[in-house]
Amino acid sequence: MSETVAAQFAAIDEVLLLLSEARERAEGAARMIADADGQAHLAAALERVDKELLTLHRRLLDETLFHVPASEKPETQLALDAA
Repeated sequence: MSETVAAQFAAIDEVLLLLSEARERAEGAARMIADADGQAHLAAALERVDKELLTLHRRLLDETLFHVPASEKPETQLALDAA
């Protein structure tokens, strides 16, 4: 792998890390607000942001590291039945 390609993937890794850290902060803030019986709309907004950040994280992985073009990716992820 050339140095240029390695630098490109390092940049992608940095963005993935930032998205993960932002998700953790949003999740923690939502939990803190909910545990403190805070305003429900604040916790809901943070929970929604957490889910949106997860979607962005997955999309970046799919479109870069896994090279799945957005046009070929299903709109929703299938859930496996645990039973």
